[in-house]
Amino acid sequence: MIKRIITAAILILVMSAGIWLQGWFLRGILLLSMLMSTSEMYRAFRRIGYDPVRWSGYVYCVLAVLAQAYYASLTGGVFASISPAMFALIIGLLLAMTVIIFKGKVAFDSLMSTVFPMLYPGLFFSLIITLQDLDTRFSSTLALVLAFFIASVNDTFALFIGLRFGKHRLSPEISPKKSVEGSIAGLISSVGFAMLVPIVATAIAPQAAAQVALPPLWSFGVLGLIAGGLSQIGDLVASLVKRHCGIKDFGTIFPGHGGMLDRMDGILFCGVACYVFFKIAGL
Repeated sequence: MIKRIITAAILILVMSAGIWLQGWFLRGILLLSMLMSTSEMYRAFRRIGYDPVRWSGYVYCVLAVLAQAYYASLTGGVFASISPAMFALIIGLLLAMTVIIFKGKVAFDSLMSTVFPMLYPGLFFSLIITLQDLDTRFSSTLALVLAFFIASVNDTFALFIGLRFGKHRLSPEISPKKSVEGSIAGLISSVGFAMLVPIVATAIAPQAAAQVALPPLWSFGVLGLIAGGLSQIGDLVASLVKRHCGIKDFGTIFPGHGGMLDRMDGILFCGVACYVFFKIAGL
């Protein structure tokens, strides 16, 4: 538990630095995380005999970050009618499918194990990357804080409340340690945190907040509920893949947490909710 707490504290500092600095520093962190998570997923599939075309997935990761980075300068061209995330995904999928077809073999397992990591975690990462390119720095910071930390708050409360009061298993076959009581605690904490963040942000930077038409506070509560729920689903999806591949964790890089994807699973799903929320809000 001590290792888990220390590792979590270090990761919070790194994420906080990325949110504060943004730009290429944050893109670099997310690209590295995206490459590592994709590699971990490919390694899990290879463990059960699948043969993904790994290099095409890595090319997609780099392309996704570069497409978003240069989106602003290309809005009058190819990205005028298609988002950079979708553009990169289409290129990545076409590349992977073409390479596999030219092998001349009926390798459906190779196709699926190559494409799946481009969608998850790949596409999910690319949507989080877009959050730093919202209309204002205040909106971007708000979105990134919510995307990265709703899942963390959810996990923390779900873990400790689940350990203390958990009696009913949430999904015993996929993740036997998760409890209904912990899940409910995580959702409540996510709602509270999502409503607290815009209040604190407005108090810290009132002039910047005044330039943004923030949606009503209750809508942030709804975001917290949906993002918290998706965070838990993301955790279970990752557990489902691990169960299928016969592994406990995706990696060992983070003591007490496992691999990069073990740490990012809930954040990725939470980030999708934040992406949709801020796009609908027009921020």
